[in-house]
This record gives sequence, C-alpha cells and structure tokens, in this order.
Amino acid sequence: MENTRILVIGAGVNGSICAAGLFKAGFDVTVLARGKRYEELLDQGIVIEDPFKKTRTITKVPVINALDPEDRYEFILVIVRKNQVPDLLPVLEQNRSANIVFMINNPSGPGVYTDALGKERVLLGFVFGGGKRDGSVIRAIGAEEALGGTTPFGEIDGRITPRLTRLIEILRQAGFHAKASTQISDYLATHAAFVAPFAAALIRHGCDNYALARSRDDLRLLVEGMREVIPVLRASGFAIVPPSTGFFFGVMPKFLLVTVFRLFLPTRLAEVGAAWHCRQAPDEMHQLGIELMAMVQKSGLPAPALRRLFADA
Repeated sequence: MENTRILVIGAGVNGSICAAGLFKAGFDVTVLARGKRYEELLDQGIVIEDPFKKTRTITKVPVINALDPEDRYEFILVIVRKNQVPDLLPVLEQNRSANIVFMINNPSGPGVYTDALGKERVLLGFVFGGGKRDGSVIRAIGAEEALGGTTPFGEIDGRITPRLTRLIEILRQAGFHAKASTQISDYLATHAAFVAPFAAALIRHGCDNYALARSRDDLRLLVEGMREVIPVLRASGFAIVPPSTGFFFGVMPKFLLVTVFRLFLPTRLAEVGAAWHCRQAPDEMHQLGIELMAMVQKSGLPAPALRRLFADA
C-alpha cells in the first residue's frame, strides 16, 4: 500500500470523495487542483458534508497545482467534466504515468482519450457520489447510498487485466463499492446518453426537479426522448448496459415511466443526486447534449422527442 502513488485530477464532488477515501485508507494520494480550489485545499483540506445526516469530515490531502511530466503515479484518476478533457489531454500526454483512469460522463466512447494517450494507458470508470460544491464544502452522498449496487471500472477491450484487478482492489480497500466490467464503454455511453435528455428537461425548468415533476407535458417528452436513446445507442455501436436500463425505458409502458418520474422527481434524493449537478455543471450537460445529438444525426434516426428537447440547447 505504501508504494501505491495515486493522483486525483479534479477536486469537485467526486474527485474530493475519491481522494479523501483513498487517503484515509492509507494510500499515497495527491490531488491536482487549480486556482481558488487549490488554495482552499491547502488551507482547509477536503471538507465533505452529508446533506441528509449533516455529518462532516475534514481530510488534509496533499495538493499540487501542476503536473510534472516526470512525476510518475501508479494510477491517475481523472475526475473532471467532459468539456474540460481537451485542455487536460496535452498535460497527460506529456506525463510518464502508465495508467490513466477516466471517470467521466461520456456518451461517445473513449476515442478522444486513446487518440491522445494510446489504448495501453487508458482505463475507464464511473463515479462514487452525487452532490455539489458549496463554497469550500462538498455536500454529497455516495452513489451506493443513493442507488445501491456497485461502480464499474474496466479496460476498453473488455479484458480483466492485472492492472484492472489492482485498481479494483485499491478502491475496495478505500471502502468504495467497485467492480470490474467487461463492457465499460457501453455502460458509460448508456449512462451519459440517458443523463443528457434528463438534464435537458431539468434545464427547461431552471434545474428545479420539483418544477419538472409538475410538468406533465415535459415528463411525457422526457420519456419519449429516453425511449429514442435506445435505438440511437445501438445504431452507434453500443450495447445497452446494464440490460435492465433497456427494459426500463424500452419495454415499460410510457404512462408508468411518467408516473415513476412524477414520484421520484419531487424528492430530496432527486435534488441532491441530479438537480444539484445540473445547476453546477450546465456546461457539461450542454456538452453531453451536443455529443448525443451528433450520434442522432449520424444514426439517421428521426428521434423527434430528442430534437425537441435539445432544440434550444
């Protein structure tokens, strides 16, 4: 454990959750942050508050504001917004670390990562929490606390490699519910492609989940749009992962889906797990919408509900 050097790039909700958990487990963890966030971490450490329990932890993790090309880490965890990746890739390309794990919403596949860094350096994964950064305080809950289950990580080609096994072992030692996936690109594409129309519907209502819950017309439009995501993903070469997502949105009657959203949206969980991120990251939500609609255009499918949802985006 003492020889495992890990760099976490990004000190928002999920970067902070990961860094704090790994540090508490005894790993040699450093956070890369910039500007005001760098100063906050130096001065206060990582402050995380549970918005339901109102409990708070403070973790003083080493922090840097630049990545030296010669500084090597066993794993670099990249936990930033999708639209921030292009500026970061040249920095990662110059660094000599072998294993770079992108934990990012991504409906388009890993091509942009592998084109810059090579397939042999890239792993993919999902995130462990949801919430917002409120000044210097991270107000968040864990993903397993919100939705249950485990968080997938994997190789692009689906192999279960020694480095993937090692990564899962590290994350589990830090208390994270991680698992190896043989379909990680499909999982990430499925998740992000469904997030995009959900965010677009929320944005129509100022990222107010309670207001969206009251709009029957927009809930119907959202359900129609989510149904259209399934053939778009398949036409783009992605499987629907997990398969239950395909059943939920593709088979369940529309009126039941609308009812589910009407019951889920006016809850504190929906606010913390979805609306908070929508408010803090409209730039990322916009990027996901752009990428999804590019897939729609390439597929040649009509997707009228998706086109309506993103008409003003």
